[in-house]
Amino acid sequence: MQRIFHPTDFSSGGESAFVHALKLAVDANALLEVLHVDRHPEHVTWDDFPQVRQTLSQWGLLPDWALPEDVERLGIGVHKVLLAGKDPVSEILKHLRFHRPDLIIIATHHREGIDRWLHQDISKKIARSSHTSCLFVPHGADGFVARKDGSIEMHKVVVPIALEPDAVAAIAQSWALASLLDCKSVTATLVHVGDDENVIRNLAIPDIDGWTWELVVEDGDPAAQILKTADDRGADLITLATQGHLGFLDALRGSTSDQVVQKASCPILAVPAEWHGEQRPNLHPM
Repeated sequence: MQRIFHPTDFSSGGESAFVHALKLAVDANALLEVLHVDRHPEHVTWDDFPQVRQTLSQWGLLPDWALPEDVERLGIGVHKVLLAGKDPVSEILKHLRFHRPDLIIIATHHREGIDRWLHQDISKKIARSSHTSCLFVPHGADGFVARKDGSIEMHKVVVPIALEPDAVAAIAQSWALASLLDCKSVTATLVHVGDDENVIRNLAIPDIDGWTWELVVEDGDPAAQILKTADDRGADLITLATQGHLGFLDALRGSTSDQVVQKASCPILAVPAEWHGEQRPNLHPM
């Protein structure tokens, strides 16, 4: 993971998404690109952007008096980008065409903050255009990265499984993310909604030290059952396999992913089915 992209509208509820982006950039020694689109960029100052040095200082990684060059000594880069425009969606997509990230981290909420862009289907358009994994952090939620010290709490992961899209990429990137964050003990719940025996028969899971696996089969509305399973288990992360060429809202059919992203109380990682990392864990039948 070399480039992480985080669009921001400066709302306080989106701070958790920024914290996740910064933590992942630190652990991956990656470039963090923070972008804001404004109708009146002349009224925006760099101090309006999320505070990188202040946050790193709070985490004990930098002294209070740190300079910008001290951030680079941590092995990460930070680019703050300010664009002029009336339509954040088109400006973001235009930017992504020339600066392709490995991961997009974006805040979501029903009524305020960056989620007001959902009326323009920003999440769908970003995922559909970028073919890039997207981490959606609920507006105002703590997520799995603590704001106060940057500590990680990611021990429970829920991954919906179906024949299409194949969940292998979602399982693989869940493992890759946990490995990056040095999470050694993880309980992964694979949830299938329906009665397709082929899904269970063809299921293969990674052989990972410290990981335990659980299979849940439910009937009913897919989104409701996925959310219920995540809530019942206190999930720290839901990982959705997506059909990259169709967009994450088409994953799991219809509006299932849309409902999960909008209603989940924990972060959601949407992974294109064609995603592949440098390494994947060995798979074996469950």
